[in-house]
Amino acid sequence: MVFCLNYLKGIVLDLSIVFATYHNEEILQKSLESYCLIETEYEWELIIVDNANREETKRLVNKYKTKLPIHFIEKSEPGKNNALNKALPFINGNLIMFTDNDIIPNKNLINHYINAANNYPEFDIFGSKILPDITLPKWVDTSSASVRGAFGILDLGNEDVEVDPVASIWGGNMMLRKAVFNQGFTFNGIIGPKGTNYTMGSESELLARLKTSGYKAMYVANAVVKHQIRQEQLSISWLTKRSFRSGKGEGYQHEYNGVSKILGYPRYLIKVLCKDFMRVAKSLFSGKKLIICNAMMTLYHTAGLLNQSKILDKK
Repeated sequence: MVFCLNYLKGIVLDLSIVFATYHNEEILQKSLESYCLIETEYEWELIIVDNANREETKRLVNKYKTKLPIHFIEKSEPGKNNALNKALPFINGNLIMFTDNDIIPNKNLINHYINAANNYPEFDIFGSKILPDITLPKWVDTSSASVRGAFGILDLGNEDVEVDPVASIWGGNMMLRKAVFNQGFTFNGIIGPKGTNYTMGSESELLARLKTSGYKAMYVANAVVKHQIRQEQLSISWLTKRSFRSGKGEGYQHEYNGVSKILGYPRYLIKVLCKDFMRVAKSLFSGKKLIICNAMMTLYHTAGLLNQSKILDKK
């Protein structure tokens, strides 16, 4: 099937799927192959924003333009949120699913999300399961919220249910009504993936603002996607770096005015960090990788909170 979409204002589609991509064409190709398997009678488009302006990415995407309804955009300014904001004026769908370039959708994803939007008209925010695409090693403790967050794993069960958008809607599988953005909301370009040392929480920061404005969220049990887990991510080193950025993201939304500080750092966080150090030391004696990993991730998350609190203190 050949797709020839005319991206002009006035074209109205049922759903737009939007993601930013940055290098790693192998991962992107696997995702694009999965989009080719989608089955739906609804009108949809796939908007891909290249945040690295690579010829390799452009060539790969061009190969799929006869198989998928792709609109390809380039955004040289670094940052995932900047890339997503670049896409907003080009979106033709009444519903917008935001995802990542390493996400594999199930073939009925579009049907499930559009049906949910029709069944729950009072809700403007939707999300669903994000499962790993591989069996994780035994030392990876998926009962830990920190581990699930690092790998982007979310599973709230098999029933549709109203949820807190900040806690239970994640960027790898998130759908919003376009009407939300018609009210002037955009992504915060200061945070989110941008190079190697960045503040996580790009979607949660937007969702926090939407929650404050009264928008409600629905967890849709059957709109499942899978997250590609790469071999380099299966290490304590990668997970601790992820925890540090997660801590920075959480810290960005904290308020530290009036909090007792030492050298600009909240006193209570310094106490927590000391306790985390002791936990790490104790974990090393266990010799168990799972226990060591969990302790290290907790320590680095607290360190991220401290780091962000210092940054906010300087503003």
